[in-house]
Amino acid sequence: MGMGVLTRAKKRRLEERLADRISSLPDGVLGDIVSLLPTKDGARTQVLSSRWRHLWRSAPLNLEACVDPAVHDVPAGREISRILSSHPGPARRFSVSYGDHHSVFRANLGGWLRSPALDKLQELQLDHVNWVPESAVQGISSTLRVATFSRCNFLYAKNASALHLPLLKQLSLVNILISESYLCALLAACPALQSLLLRCNFGNFPRTQIVSRSLISIGVHSGWTNFNKVHQLVIEDAPCLERLLLFGGNKIDVLVISAPRLHILGKLRNYNFPRFHSGTSTVQGSNIIASMTAVVSSVKVLALSNVKLCPNMVLNLMKCFPHLEKLYIQIKRLEVENWFRYQENIGALDIRLRKIVLANYQGYKSQVKLAKFFISNARVLELMRFELVFASVSYKWIERQHSLLEVEKRASMGAQLDFVSGNILIGSCSRDAVHDLSITDPFQRIHQYV
Repeated sequence: MGMGVLTRAKKRRLEERLADRISSLPDGVLGDIVSLLPTKDGARTQVLSSRWRHLWRSAPLNLEACVDPAVHDVPAGREISRILSSHPGPARRFSVSYGDHHSVFRANLGGWLRSPALDKLQELQLDHVNWVPESAVQGISSTLRVATFSRCNFLYAKNASALHLPLLKQLSLVNILISESYLCALLAACPALQSLLLRCNFGNFPRTQIVSRSLISIGVHSGWTNFNKVHQLVIEDAPCLERLLLFGGNKIDVLVISAPRLHILGKLRNYNFPRFHSGTSTVQGSNIIASMTAVVSSVKVLALSNVKLCPNMVLNLMKCFPHLEKLYIQIKRLEVENWFRYQENIGALDIRLRKIVLANYQGYKSQVKLAKFFISNARVLELMRFELVFASVSYKWIERQHSLLEVEKRASMGAQLDFVSGNILIGSCSRDAVHDLSITDPFQRIHQYV
């Protein structure tokens, strides 16, 4: 038999090696793959081959569990304890969600968080925990980078000043009970915090005050009931804050005292137009928007939702945010007024908008006047996109819109007008945009290709 001839056994082994290229990767890479899988799937990789057998125990642990005896026949608390005792660590992520019977296993949580397997924990998620054991969190606080607390109770916690979370970058507080003083102390304990999500939190205080030297992104949902809501948001001192995202809910009072780098703002509604304090001047919106005197020169991306617009308000928006580059308007209702009598008020107003998006556009007379105002005055406009309510429109209808908008008289001859159906667009400002700082424009929507 010649040297170049393969036996059947050798050929089969070669084919197996070629077919399983993943197994040829270094242990470190395979460990990362295993750690990103759900807990059960990660443990099951041990049966793939002898090559994978040791990886689950050496890979960073990713443990997710739902503790609810009403759903699971096998006591989940016992299973969590077994995994933590058998895995040497370190742990990447620990996520526990309790059901309605959370009090049965509440005592176990402190022991789990003190487990040696969680010594280098990076991500912690607790859901429906009646009480968060502060002393246990202190044991893992030095390595945490991401923390999410949902339906948890912090009202019994009294010593947030003893906490120190030096590496925490992302914090989400969703439907939690917390006091104003504890929240302030919690933020002070996070010197590297970059993003904060507050959703429907409530406690015994009238406002949420933000003081952070490191925060870049804040997202707020004020809740839908009078009991479970954020009443007032005060950005007291946030020198690095770049984006303030509002996701709706009930009326919320937003007060921005110091955020010199804020350049992404929205979605603003009639009831949550922010008040900006700049020295002794105050800028505030809604029905008093005509009284604007100060300017917020840092804001470059602004989104409005369900706002009643009138010519006077649009003019004051441009004066209030003189360096706006992108404007998103979700149309609800436009006040029908004579736009032409406001042309003399424009004067030397320099509208620097490069992109304008009008969502829910139907071509009504008042909507046409709003679009025409920008087309006639935005000298550096590059794109105006009309996101239509209709699934499709005829070419004749679009031609009619071009005529009504007097496109040939546009201030920026290079401006492009796009009419697209909202049905073919995906993406919108979501909670992911709060923590994903790589998203440069959280309000941008893109075409969905099938």
